[in-house]
Amino acid sequence: MEAGHTHQAVGSADGHGAVTTELDRPRGGNRRRNLGIVAGTLAIGFLAYALISGWSEIANYAWHPNWGLLVVSMVVIFVSYFVTGGAYVAVVDSLVTPTPSHRRMLAVWGVSLIGRYVPGSVVMVAGRMEMARKYGVPRRATVAATIYEQVLSVGVAAAVGAAFVLVYGDLGPRWLTWLVAFLPLGLIVLHPRVIGPTLGHALRRIGREPLPQVIPLRRVGVLAIWYLAAQLVLGVGVWLGVRALGGPAVGSVAFVAGAFLFSFAVSMLVVIVPSGLGIREGAFALALAQHVPGSVAVALAVVSRLEITVVELLAVGAFGLIARRQ
Repeated sequence: MEAGHTHQAVGSADGHGAVTTELDRPRGGNRRRNLGIVAGTLAIGFLAYALISGWSEIANYAWHPNWGLLVVSMVVIFVSYFVTGGAYVAVVDSLVTPTPSHRRMLAVWGVSLIGRYVPGSVVMVAGRMEMARKYGVPRRATVAATIYEQVLSVGVAAAVGAAFVLVYGDLGPRWLTWLVAFLPLGLIVLHPRVIGPTLGHALRRIGREPLPQVIPLRRVGVLAIWYLAAQLVLGVGVWLGVRALGGPAVGSVAFVAGAFLFSFAVSMLVVIVPSGLGIREGAFALALAQHVPGSVAVALAVVSRLEITVVELLAVGAFGLIARRQ
C-alpha cells in the first residue's frame, strides 16, 4: 500500500508511443538512498533499544496468544492485497484503451511489490513499467497509474488517521499530527483540471506525448472509496493480529486500525526510508502505548510488521503464479 520518488527517468519513444525509461544513479540519488538506509537503521536501532531496555516489562506481560485468530489475521491481510491490486487494475482500466487483461495487470502489480523495499521504490516502478509494457500499456500510463495509486492510498489512509487523532487525541508532536491531517488535501491533485495539465506539462518537457485521457472526477471518487475499503480491510487484519497476541487490552478494532493507518500515513512522509521501515512501527507503538505498556506496544508493532512482511511475500508468490499462467 506504499510511493517512489528517487532517481530520474530519461525517455525515448518505443513502438507503443510510450516513454522509454532508463534508470540512472546520479550522485544525488545515491545520497538519498544512503540517507534512507541510515534513517531506517536509526529507527530500527531505537526500536531494538526499546525492546531490550523494556524486556522485563515484556516478559511479565500477560501474553495469551490466540494462534487461530492470528491465522485469520493473516488471511484477512492476504485478501487486502487482492483488494488493493484490484483497485490498481481499475486505475489502469481508466487510463488505457483498449483495457489490458485484468489478470495480467493484477499479476504485474503484485509481482512489482517486491521492489518497494529498495529506498525510493524505484525498482518497483521500473519493474512495473517494463512488465506492463509487454501487455500494451505505455510506460507513461503506468507512471500515471502509480501516481494515482500512491496519492489515493496515502490520502485515504491519512483521512482515517486524521479521524483517529480527532477521536483519540494527538500523538507525538502537534506539527506532525497537523501534517497528517492535511495530507488528504493531496487528493485535490487528482482533479482532472490539475493532474491533466501537470502530467501533460511534465511529458512535454521530456518531448513526449501527453496521456490520451485522465480519470474523470466521479471515477476518482469511486476509486477513492475502493482504496479506502482496501485500507480498512488491512487495518482490520492488523487489529486481529495485534488482538491475537496482546489480548483485549490492545483496544477496539476502530482504535487499532485507525492507529495503524495513522502510522502508515506518517511513514509515507519520510519517503527516503524504504517502505517506512522503523518509522511506521514507532508511530504505531506510540498509539498502542495508550492501552498497553510502552515496551509491549513496541513488541506488538514490530511483530505486526513481521506478519505483514510474511503475508506480503506469500501474496507476491501468489501473484507470481498468476503471472506464470499468462
